Amino acid sequence: MVNGILGTALAQALLATIGFLLAGVPAALLLGFFTFFVSLIPMGPPLIWGPAVLWLFFSDQIGWAIFLAIWGVFVVSSVDNIIKPYLISRGGRLPLVIVLLGVFGGILTFGFIGIFLGPTLLAVTYVLVSEWLAYNKPNESSEDEDKPAAIR
Repeated sequence: MVNGILGTALAQALLATIGFLLAGVPAALLLGFFTFFVSLIPMGPPLIWGPAVLWLFFSDQIGWAIFLAIWGVFVVSSVDNIIKPYLISRGGRLPLVIVLLGVFGGILTFGFIGIFLGPTLLAVTYVLVSEWLAYNKPNESSEDEDKPAAIR
């Protein structure tokens, strides 16, 4: 799970840095570095690229401001919704949908700690239900042993 969170933060920082460099924002590498740390909290990257958009806008670089705003919303911030669940689900043998529901439900229910708590609770529940269903599954092979081979 930690790999998912840190991997997502790294991906967001790299993509934000690329956007800053393309738009000509000064100190793009430093802003990308800050984006990494702010990405660890939900809705953190807009705290970095948002002021950069405003700076570009008030510097009469409206085209680059629009570009960076679109880049921030659709590229940088959407990485959190795609890469994080994928990386978290790779760490265990859980379906990606379970991890997605765990991340979103955890954030909505528990806030920041929900990033960790939501997928963990859903993973434990998923494993318990899977084991319970496997344990209570009727054993058909023992009933078939009493029948002749032609009827099986």
